[in-house]
Amino acid sequence: MSGRRPTVTGATVTYGSRHESCLAVVDRMLDAGVDAVLVIDNGSAPASATALDAAAAASAGRIVVRRMPRNEGSAPAFAAAISGARAAGTEYVWLLDDDNLPEPGALDRLLSADRAIRDAGIDLTAVAPLRVPDAEPATIAEVVATEGARESPDEGISFAGVEAGLFARRLLERVGLRRPRPRAVGTDLPYAPYGGLLVRAEVLRALGSPRADFVLYGDDLEYTSRIVARGGRLVHVRDAVVVDPRGERWMPPGFEVRAMFLSTNPALLYYFLRNRIHRELGTGRRWSTPRLAHAALFLLLCVACAVATRRWRPMRVIHRAVADAVAGRLGRRVEI
Repeated sequence: MSGRRPTVTGATVTYGSRHESCLAVVDRMLDAGVDAVLVIDNGSAPASATALDAAAAASAGRIVVRRMPRNEGSAPAFAAAISGARAAGTEYVWLLDDDNLPEPGALDRLLSADRAIRDAGIDLTAVAPLRVPDAEPATIAEVVATEGARESPDEGISFAGVEAGLFARRLLERVGLRRPRPRAVGTDLPYAPYGGLLVRAEVLRALGSPRADFVLYGDDLEYTSRIVARGGRLVHVRDAVVVDPRGERWMPPGFEVRAMFLSTNPALLYYFLRNRIHRELGTGRRWSTPRLAHAALFLLLCVACAVATRRWRPMRVIHRAVADAVAGRLGRRVEI
């Protein structure tokens, strides 16, 4: 690989009336030097489908559109994107959401980082960019600082993201009794979203297919966690920047359990919570004493948040999501 640039196929998923943002992403990928872009049309509106087809027809084969019969959810669509890009005979696949705009140089930095990891003797690798809401230097610096201080729950013992130790530490930080302890820059990631992820095709073949039965949310985290579980490395490349605009949120920021009761989309809440719990239960011991304690704490927090927000209807969605996760009932059980 040292004497030439490896071949790269970009892949993205779009739906609805999002052709303008999708084609902007496609243009950025082509400008970055990818050889071709595969677009999975996951139920676009007729006008958007026509615009995508026109762009493909004018691209001399560099843009390929494959159409799903309806919006099947992001998990089946990205599974199709990964499968299609992998089959194209490329060396690398670069995955982006349909509103992710890579900054100049992002692809080259990702390729360089992956090459360095392989030169160190690790073959099962993937690299992920820094995702920021805009490309202003101050914003990038703030995101780097925030992500460096962010601590994730231990999925081997947590339930629905609730872990007592992490909960206590965050509470102490909020009241000023504990300072956040930043992670070392360059620390490997346990998992990563698809947006901006660069992976060699042979690694994708080794990982197998993503979980299409997740429908929405968490399939990317489950898929990329396989790299670490098999002894590979998933590295955050912070000088490779991808702008990921934060649009209108269906769940507000802040304390996550409370945010569930303020969410505006029951279907998204269902898939988000069901898949998260299903992923947790597959990590570590399924029903350890800490896991049971955290499940009880989650229930108490749900009751407290329902009382505080005076919204009890989300409890039905949460109950169904928990029940289906515990029973292993995946697939499309709620309409998107």
